[in-house]
Amino acid sequence: MAHATVRRVLAHEYPKYRSHLKALDAESKTLRFGSHITDGVIDQLCDKFEADPSKHILFAIENRKLEFIAIGHIALDGGMELAFSVLEKHRGRGFGNLLMKRCIQYCRTRNILKGCMVCLSTNAAIRHLCRKNEITVENDHGESLAKIQLAPASINTYISETIDNNLSALDYITKRANKNSLFLS
Repeated sequence: MAHATVRRVLAHEYPKYRSHLKALDAESKTLRFGSHITDGVIDQLCDKFEADPSKHILFAIENRKLEFIAIGHIALDGGMELAFSVLEKHRGRGFGNLLMKRCIQYCRTRNILKGCMVCLSTNAAIRHLCRKNEITVENDHGESLAKIQLAPASINTYISETIDNNLSALDYITKRANKNSLFLS
């Protein structure tokens, strides 16, 4: 597994989420959204996310060029719902697990303890991540619904989140400085 830093996405960066979702291959889009989805529908969804970023919390793993290669999405409109996407060439490196852990950490420290995640029963990767992170998955006519019931945050959860926030800020500043130095040379 490669080392990666998970960073909270700032509201002015949400258009990069749109680009990330459109860059997913057809199978990944189906796994992420539960059915075939067009770029036009992605635009409509992202318009909503960008219009009210307080209801859509995003965490990202970026490459050195600060492009999103993996995203964790916490939707808070009418309850908590989690969703994840990783670009095809970056799968199998543990990024989905890092994102899920960070999204869970965020929810726990804000006392958002109940929610769900819809996934296809054929999505073995997300079902594995749910089991790994103690999220119950129930099958219903080919669909799977992950019922999320999180434990309240402990002092360690708050300390871990503070450390993760600081490390992600340092990682971002370093990548941004390196990206800018490429343009100067």
